[in-house]
Amino acid sequence: EKPTGLAIVNIRTGEMTIAGQTPSGSGLWHVNGSADGRWAAGDDFARNIYLIDRKTHEMVLLSAGHKVTSADHPHPTFSPDGTRIEIQSAMLSENGRSMNICIIPVPDEWLKRR
Repeated sequence: EKPTGLAIVNIRTGEMTIAGQTPSGSGLWHVNGSADGRWAAGDDFARNIYLIDRKTHEMVLLSAGHKVTSADHPHPTFSPDGTRIEIQSAMLSENGRSMNICIIPVPDEWLKRR
Protein backbone atom coordinates (compact mmCIF):
# COMPACT_ATOMS: atom_id res chain seq x y z
CA GLU A 1 0.00 0.00 0.00
CA LYS A 2 1.31 3.46 -0.88
CA PRO A 3 1.98 6.07 1.84
CA THR A 4 -0.90 8.45 2.51
CA GLY A 5 0.86 11.08 4.56
CA LEU A 6 3.84 13.42 4.57
CA ALA A 7 7.25 12.18 3.47
CA ILE A 8 10.46 14.17 3.91
CA VAL A 9 13.10 13.46 1.26
CA ASN A 10 16.76 14.33 1.70
CA ILE A 11 17.65 15.55 -1.79
CA ARG A 12 21.36 14.88 -1.20
CA THR A 13 21.01 11.23 -0.14
CA GLY A 14 17.59 10.28 -1.51
CA GLU A 15 16.61 9.01 1.95
CA MET A 16 12.86 9.25 2.61
CA THR A 17 11.23 9.44 6.03
CA ILE A 18 7.48 9.32 6.65
CA ALA A 19 6.79 12.27 8.99
CA GLY A 20 3.03 11.82 9.33
CA GLN A 21 0.54 9.27 8.05
CA THR A 22 -3.18 9.85 7.45
CA PRO A 23 -5.42 7.11 8.84
CA SER A 24 -7.09 6.49 5.47
CA GLY A 25 -8.10 8.10 2.21
CA SER A 26 -6.01 9.87 -0.36
CA GLY A 27 -3.44 11.33 2.01
CA LEU A 28 -2.39 14.91 2.53
CA TRP A 29 -2.86 17.22 -0.45
CA HIS A 30 -1.33 20.53 0.61
CA VAL A 31 1.38 20.74 3.26
CA ASN A 32 3.27 23.67 4.76
CA GLY A 33 6.11 23.70 7.27
CA SER A 34 6.83 26.14 10.06
CA ALA A 35 9.82 28.43 9.49
CA ASP A 36 11.87 26.61 12.15
CA GLY A 37 11.08 23.21 10.61
CA ARG A 38 9.49 21.86 13.79
CA TRP A 39 5.88 21.58 12.58
CA ALA A 40 4.06 20.65 9.41
CA ALA A 41 0.38 21.22 8.67
CA GLY A 42 -1.60 19.57 5.90
CA ASP A 43 -5.08 19.16 4.50
CA ASP A 44 -6.58 15.99 3.06
CA PHE A 45 -9.20 15.50 0.37
CA ALA A 46 -11.96 15.65 3.03
CA ARG A 47 -10.60 19.13 3.95
CA ASN A 48 -9.46 18.03 7.43
CA ILE A 49 -6.52 20.00 8.84
CA TYR A 50 -3.72 18.04 10.53
CA LEU A 51 -0.74 19.21 12.59
CA ILE A 52 2.42 17.09 12.54
CA ASP A 53 5.28 17.21 15.06
CA ARG A 54 8.30 16.60 12.85
CA LYS A 55 10.45 15.41 15.79
CA THR A 56 8.06 12.76 17.10
CA HIS A 57 5.95 12.18 13.93
CA GLU A 58 2.82 12.57 16.08
CA MET A 59 -0.13 13.84 14.08
CA VAL A 60 -3.31 15.44 15.43
CA LEU A 61 -6.54 16.48 13.71
CA LEU A 62 -6.94 20.24 14.30
CA SER A 63 -10.09 21.07 12.34
CA ALA A 64 -12.73 19.27 10.28
CA GLY A 65 -16.01 19.93 8.50
CA HIS A 66 -14.74 22.18 5.72
CA LYS A 67 -15.64 19.89 2.78
CA VAL A 68 -19.41 20.28 2.89
CA THR A 69 -19.10 24.01 2.28
CA SER A 70 -15.81 24.22 0.48
CA ALA A 71 -15.23 25.62 -2.97
CA ASP A 72 -11.52 24.79 -2.60
CA HIS A 73 -9.02 23.09 -0.29
CA PRO A 74 -7.97 24.86 2.93
CA HIS A 75 -4.25 25.20 1.93
CA PRO A 76 -2.81 25.52 5.47
CA THR A 77 0.02 28.04 5.89
CA PHE A 78 2.00 28.79 9.06
CA SER A 79 2.42 32.25 10.54
CA PRO A 80 6.08 33.40 10.57
CA ASP A 81 6.41 32.56 14.28
CA GLY A 82 4.84 29.09 13.86
CA THR A 83 2.08 29.65 16.44
CA ARG A 84 -0.88 29.92 14.06
CA ILE A 85 -2.09 28.26 10.86
CA GLU A 86 -4.02 30.21 8.25
CA ILE A 87 -6.57 28.36 6.11
CA GLN A 88 -9.31 29.27 3.68
CA SER A 89 -12.77 27.91 4.39
CA ALA A 90 -16.39 28.53 3.44
CA MET A 91 -17.62 27.06 6.73
CA LEU A 92 -18.52 30.50 8.15
CA SER A 93 -19.83 32.17 4.99
CA GLU A 94 -23.52 32.92 4.52
CA ASN A 95 -23.78 31.14 1.17
CA GLY A 96 -21.52 28.22 2.11
CA ARG A 97 -19.31 28.81 -0.94
CA SER A 98 -17.50 32.12 -0.44
CA MET A 99 -14.09 31.51 1.06
CA ASN A 100 -12.96 33.23 4.27
CA ILE A 101 -9.53 33.40 5.86
CA CYS A 102 -9.52 31.54 9.19
CA ILE A 103 -6.78 31.22 11.81
CA ILE A 104 -6.21 28.01 13.79
CA PRO A 105 -3.86 28.32 16.79
CA VAL A 106 -1.23 25.64 17.27
CA PRO A 107 -2.26 24.03 20.60
CA ASP A 108 -0.40 25.44 23.63
CA GLU A 109 0.64 21.95 24.75
CA TRP A 110 2.39 21.49 21.39
CA LEU A 111 4.07 24.91 21.52
CA LYS A 112 5.59 23.96 24.90
CA ARG A 113 7.47 21.13 23.14
CA ARG A 114 9.83 23.52 21.40
